[in-house]
Amino acid sequence: MSKLQKRLKAYSIGIMGFGLLDILAGVFMVAASPFAAGLTFTIAGDPANGSDAATILGIVGIIIGLYCVVVGVLGARAANHPRKIGAFKWLDLLLVVTVFVEFCTGLLNGGQISWVEPVLFVLGVLAYVNAVKANEEALNR
Repeated sequence: MSKLQKRLKAYSIGIMGFGLLDILAGVFMVAASPFAAGLTFTIAGDPANGSDAATILGIVGIIIGLYCVVVGVLGARAANHPRKIGAFKWLDLLLVVTVFVEFCTGLLNGGQISWVEPVLFVLGVLAYVNAVKANEEALNR
């Protein structure tokens, strides 16, 4: 297993882990738990519609968290077979876009942002770059 494949596997495991954390944060936000306060921060002071925004972001967080787990599993499997990495690349690119949209939605919908989304965005971009390089490396062998 090359260094690129090992990095891809590590990023995929990171995506899975933060996907699980996103699911947990979503459940806390939907349940209005005080634990959600440690997973989010407010940009524009006290949002007027904070509980509704937290519920919406919680539901979206659960859905995206489940998607992250699926993408992470596919990435970890693709790291073992880099010639079959095509599906993972597109699903990971979709993950990056959806996490960015979720982050922007949090900004627009009450100013509540989870710190998990920027981390997932960075992990998704890094996984995509390493997947492309690992695929090229495998095709050149």
